[in-house]
Amino acid sequence: MTIPTGPASASYGDQAETRAKLSALRASMFGADVDAVYLEGFANVAWLCGGRGNRVVADSPGGLCGVLVGANGAWLLAPNNEEARLRAEVFADLPLPVVVRPWYQLPLWQAARPLLPQAAAWLADLAVPGAGDAGPMLAELRRVLGEPDAQRYRSLGADTAEALETALLEVRPGWSELEAAGAIAAALSARDVTPSVLLVGTRPRAERFRHLVPTGALIDGGLIASTTAVRHGLYVSVTRSLSFGPVSAELAEKHATVADVDAAYLSRSRPGTTLAAAFAAGEKRYAAGGFYDDWKEHHQGGTTGYAGREVFAQPGVDYPLAAGMAVAWNPTVPGAKSEDTFLIQEGGVEQLTRIDNSPWPVIAGDTPREGILIVE
Repeated sequence: MTIPTGPASASYGDQAETRAKLSALRASMFGADVDAVYLEGFANVAWLCGGRGNRVVADSPGGLCGVLVGANGAWLLAPNNEEARLRAEVFADLPLPVVVRPWYQLPLWQAARPLLPQAAAWLADLAVPGAGDAGPMLAELRRVLGEPDAQRYRSLGADTAEALETALLEVRPGWSELEAAGAIAAALSARDVTPSVLLVGTRPRAERFRHLVPTGALIDGGLIASTTAVRHGLYVSVTRSLSFGPVSAELAEKHATVADVDAAYLSRSRPGTTLAAAFAAGEKRYAAGGFYDDWKEHHQGGTTGYAGREVFAQPGVDYPLAAGMAVAWNPTVPGAKSEDTFLIQEGGVEQLTRIDNSPWPVIAGDTPREGILIVE
């Protein structure tokens, strides 16, 4: 299977979405008594511009174009070597006036200042002399996803889960972790999805390490594979476990524990509660499974969206949760991990990283979680 053809996955947001977000941004600007905001961060440009990306270097926090938003206008700032591509492809149907600067006269923000009144107060999401920090304002605006964001998120979640599962079904004993990771990367790329994190680990390494950066180790009894993947500026995280032959009673118990912890986290991921309250519910389930302090060995996840984790959950982090936020928890114990991405709704949570007719077994409960797929 290659790139999906559905409009939610193939299209950027429309002009109406960006107009609405510009209005929200300007309201925040008015409240902060600033005249303009300059954005170059990948997450912020993607949020404002309906998923349109501004970066070429895949792991860069910033990109090769920026957006300047004033009280009465907005401009796309681009170096001359990016102008044609941005006009013809990424920003073709989002008619922002383009201000071009020679590539050898960067940084781009220097082209923004002449567009503003001399005494204008402004913010930027990167270090700019004389500008305040736009980061907190944009993080607050991004925290709750609108329906256009959610539509793109659902498509990304399904495509990422499908890519990971499809690739894992091709893996055979004797493959190396690197070969399995290559298959997963290819499946993601074919669906126009970019892995930000890609982990594959054999059972012995999963018993020892929490971050399974792939190596040349050969796969024998089974594996754990995880990815955090990106499209349209949005991030989803998903983990799947695979066993070649029967699962031992010890491993089955460990996986049941992480699934139980994950379900506990998710059961408290509701509007009106906090990350700290959800974290406490999972901490109790760790203890019930006999893994009292294992939550201390790896971060447990938190809210997600236009970052791999927007806010990490920790004891005492009283970050309020609301409908429209996304969460990705990832409880682990030696040899087992559970992780998927969910959208918080008024009545519960919606799993984004699941596909119809998935062969992975589901552990029943208030929030069903994926089990270990056994391949004979």
